[in-house]
Amino acid sequence: MKRFLFAGLLFLMPLNAYALPESPENLKKLEKELSLPCSEYGEESCTARFIAMSACTFVFGINQGKPVGEALDIADELFVAIMRGNKIKPISMFNKNDDIKTEIRNEVKDRVRFCKDATEEAIPEIVLEKTGKEATPEFIEVATRTYGEWWLRTLEGIKKGRKG
Repeated sequence: MKRFLFAGLLFLMPLNAYALPESPENLKKLEKELSLPCSEYGEESCTARFIAMSACTFVFGINQGKPVGEALDIADELFVAIMRGNKIKPISMFNKNDDIKTEIRNEVKDRVRFCKDATEEAIPEIVLEKTGKEATPEFIEVATRTYGEWWLRTLEGIKKGRKG
Protein backbone atom coordinates (compact mmCIF):
# COMPACT_ATOMS: atom_id res chain seq x y z
CA MET A 1 0.00 0.00 0.00
CA LYS A 2 2.88 2.36 0.82
CA ARG A 3 4.32 1.86 -2.66
CA PHE A 4 0.95 2.47 -4.29
CA LEU A 5 0.55 5.68 -2.31
CA PHE A 6 4.02 6.85 -3.36
CA ALA A 7 3.23 6.22 -7.03
CA GLY A 8 0.00 8.16 -6.74
CA LEU A 9 1.79 11.06 -5.12
CA LEU A 10 4.17 11.30 -8.06
CA PHE A 11 1.28 12.31 -10.29
CA LEU A 12 -0.21 14.74 -7.76
CA MET A 13 2.91 16.70 -6.78
CA PRO A 14 3.52 20.06 -8.43
CA LEU A 15 5.72 19.54 -11.46
CA ASN A 16 8.55 21.68 -10.17
CA ALA A 17 8.79 19.54 -7.04
CA TYR A 18 10.11 16.53 -8.96
CA ALA A 19 13.67 15.62 -8.23
CA LEU A 20 15.47 13.81 -10.97
CA PRO A 21 16.65 10.32 -10.00
CA GLU A 22 20.20 11.08 -11.09
CA SER A 23 22.24 8.86 -8.83
CA PRO A 24 22.49 5.09 -9.22
CA GLU A 25 21.36 4.80 -5.60
CA ASN A 26 18.17 6.75 -6.32
CA LEU A 27 17.45 4.61 -9.37
CA LYS A 28 17.95 1.41 -7.38
CA LYS A 29 15.65 2.75 -4.69
CA LEU A 30 12.97 3.57 -7.30
CA GLU A 31 13.41 0.14 -8.86
CA LYS A 32 12.77 -1.52 -5.51
CA GLU A 33 10.07 0.77 -4.12
CA LEU A 34 8.04 2.09 -7.04
CA SER A 35 5.84 -0.82 -7.85
CA LEU A 36 2.28 -0.50 -9.00
CA PRO A 37 -0.40 -3.18 -8.77
CA CYS A 38 0.05 -3.99 -12.44
CA SER A 39 -2.00 -7.16 -12.08
CA GLU A 40 -4.91 -4.86 -11.21
CA TYR A 41 -4.23 -2.07 -13.74
CA GLY A 42 -2.93 -4.32 -16.47
CA GLU A 43 0.56 -4.49 -17.88
CA GLU A 44 -0.29 -2.11 -20.72
CA SER A 45 -1.56 0.58 -18.35
CA CYS A 46 1.49 0.26 -16.10
CA THR A 47 3.77 0.45 -19.13
CA ALA A 48 1.94 3.58 -20.34
CA ARG A 49 2.36 5.20 -16.92
CA PHE A 50 6.08 4.44 -16.92
CA ILE A 51 6.58 5.74 -20.45
CA ALA A 52 4.78 8.96 -19.51
CA MET A 53 6.89 9.31 -16.35
CA SER A 54 9.99 8.94 -18.49
CA ALA A 55 8.79 11.49 -21.05
CA CYS A 56 7.97 13.99 -18.30
CA THR A 57 11.27 13.32 -16.53
CA PHE A 58 13.05 14.29 -19.74
CA VAL A 59 11.41 17.73 -19.89
CA PHE A 60 11.89 18.22 -16.13
CA GLY A 61 15.60 17.59 -16.69
CA ILE A 62 15.74 20.13 -19.50
CA ASN A 63 13.98 22.66 -17.27
CA GLN A 64 16.54 22.03 -14.54
CA GLY A 65 19.33 22.98 -16.94
CA LYS A 66 20.43 19.54 -18.10
CA PRO A 67 21.68 19.19 -21.68
CA VAL A 68 19.41 17.12 -23.94
CA GLY A 69 21.63 14.04 -23.87
CA GLU A 70 21.94 14.00 -20.09
CA ALA A 71 18.19 14.57 -19.58
CA LEU A 72 17.49 11.74 -22.02
CA ASP A 73 19.88 9.40 -20.21
CA ILE A 74 18.16 10.14 -16.89
CA ALA A 75 14.71 9.52 -18.41
CA ASP A 76 15.87 6.27 -20.02
CA GLU A 77 17.47 5.01 -16.82
CA LEU A 78 14.30 5.82 -14.88
CA PHE A 79 12.17 3.94 -17.41
CA VAL A 80 14.39 0.87 -17.32
CA ALA A 81 14.52 0.89 -13.51
CA ILE A 82 10.77 1.11 -12.97
CA MET A 83 9.98 -1.41 -15.68
CA ARG A 84 12.51 -3.82 -14.14
CA GLY A 85 11.17 -3.15 -10.66
CA ASN A 86 7.66 -4.02 -11.85
CA LYS A 87 8.93 -7.06 -13.77
CA ILE A 88 7.69 -5.80 -17.15
CA LYS A 89 9.80 -6.48 -20.21
CA PRO A 90 9.97 -3.40 -22.48
CA ILE A 91 9.55 -5.65 -25.54
CA SER A 92 5.96 -6.30 -24.41
CA MET A 93 4.93 -2.73 -25.28
CA PHE A 94 5.37 -3.39 -29.00
CA ASN A 95 3.07 -5.18 -31.44
CA LYS A 96 4.26 -7.52 -34.20
CA ASN A 97 5.12 -4.52 -36.42
CA ASP A 98 7.32 -3.01 -33.69
CA ASP A 99 4.82 -0.22 -33.10
CA ILE A 100 3.74 0.62 -29.58
CA LYS A 101 0.42 -1.03 -28.83
CA THR A 102 -2.62 1.19 -29.36
CA GLU A 103 -3.84 0.95 -25.75
CA ILE A 104 -0.44 2.05 -24.48
CA ARG A 105 -0.12 4.80 -27.09
CA ASN A 106 -3.47 6.35 -26.19
CA GLU A 107 -2.83 6.28 -22.46
CA VAL A 108 0.68 7.71 -22.80
CA LYS A 109 -0.61 10.67 -24.80
CA ASP A 110 -3.25 11.33 -22.14
CA ARG A 111 -0.77 11.06 -19.28
CA VAL A 112 1.95 13.19 -20.90
CA ARG A 113 -0.54 16.06 -20.83
CA PHE A 114 0.02 16.19 -17.05
CA CYS A 115 3.42 17.74 -17.76
CA LYS A 116 2.20 20.08 -20.52
CA ASP A 117 3.47 23.26 -18.84
CA ALA A 118 6.91 21.74 -18.27
CA THR A 119 6.98 20.53 -21.87
CA GLU A 120 6.07 23.96 -23.18
CA GLU A 121 8.89 25.44 -21.09
CA ALA A 122 11.43 22.84 -22.29
CA ILE A 123 10.72 22.95 -26.04
CA PRO A 124 12.58 26.24 -26.68
CA GLU A 125 15.65 24.91 -24.83
CA ILE A 126 15.61 21.65 -26.79
CA VAL A 127 15.25 23.45 -30.12
CA LEU A 128 17.99 25.94 -29.26
CA GLU A 129 20.41 23.18 -28.25
CA LYS A 130 19.67 21.01 -31.26
CA THR A 131 19.44 23.68 -33.99
CA GLY A 132 21.10 26.77 -32.56
CA LYS A 133 17.95 28.72 -33.43
CA GLU A 134 15.07 30.15 -31.42
CA ALA A 135 11.79 28.22 -31.59
CA THR A 136 8.81 30.15 -32.88
CA PRO A 137 5.69 30.39 -30.72
CA GLU A 138 3.82 28.35 -33.33
CA PHE A 139 6.42 25.60 -33.21
CA ILE A 140 6.37 25.56 -29.41
CA GLU A 141 2.58 25.21 -29.45
CA VAL A 142 2.55 22.32 -31.94
CA ALA A 143 5.54 20.56 -30.36
CA THR A 144 3.94 20.79 -26.93
CA ARG A 145 0.64 19.43 -28.21
CA THR A 146 2.30 16.50 -30.02
CA TYR A 147 5.06 15.76 -27.51
CA GLY A 148 3.57 12.44 -26.35
CA GLU A 149 3.33 11.15 -29.91
CA TRP A 150 6.88 12.29 -30.65
CA TRP A 151 8.15 10.44 -27.58
CA LEU A 152 6.36 7.26 -28.66
CA ARG A 153 7.65 7.49 -32.23
CA THR A 154 11.17 7.92 -30.86
CA LEU A 155 10.80 4.69 -28.88
CA GLU A 156 9.49 2.92 -31.99
CA GLY A 157 12.40 4.27 -34.01
CA ILE A 158 14.87 2.86 -31.51
CA LYS A 159 13.18 -0.55 -31.64
CA LYS A 160 13.00 -0.62 -35.41
CA GLY A 161 16.56 0.64 -35.77
CA ARG A 162 17.93 -2.23 -33.71
CA LYS A 163 16.15 -4.74 -35.88
CA GLY A 164 17.78 -3.74 -39.13
